[in-house]
Amino acid sequence: MDTARLQKLLITFDGRIGPTSLMQGTVVVFALAIVIQLFALVIPFISIIGLALLYPLFCLYAKRFHDAGKPAIWTLAVLAGVFVGGIILGMLLTPLIVGDVMAMAMRGETPSGMGFRLRSFALGVINAGVIYFGAAFVVNQLVKSDPAPNAYGEPVEDAASINPLN
Repeated sequence: MDTARLQKLLITFDGRIGPTSLMQGTVVVFALAIVIQLFALVIPFISIIGLALLYPLFCLYAKRFHDAGKPAIWTLAVLAGVFVGGIILGMLLTPLIVGDVMAMAMRGETPSGMGFRLRSFALGVINAGVIYFGAAFVVNQLVKSDPAPNAYGEPVEDAASINPLN
């Protein structure tokens, strides 16, 4: 994927993209999330930068909805689902870490070791992967491409492509 296409995919709201481009953009955003998680291993509070990934996600989903002839406002529903899903999945996965932390606290130890951070990293990557790819999969299944030109532009070449997760 060339840089110009990547910038157009992740930075602009105009135009249309098909299911394959949505998945490719999701892979890029997921890779950025992993890089942010890696930096968070060293500098714990840097993970707040992950909120900046909402912008490229909004761009991706806005163009995907444009491909179906729908307005970009539907993207807010997807991002709300990503946000709420991330919280719920985080709450479900957190006991995998908290159980060890409680046991360490009862023994009088401090859970500040790198093992705790590595587990947090792994769970963060799992959480991001499930949420990002799950949302892309659901949107690709529910949003069908408009085969004709619409208000958002001409049809894209991957509009009729098979969903890569099928």
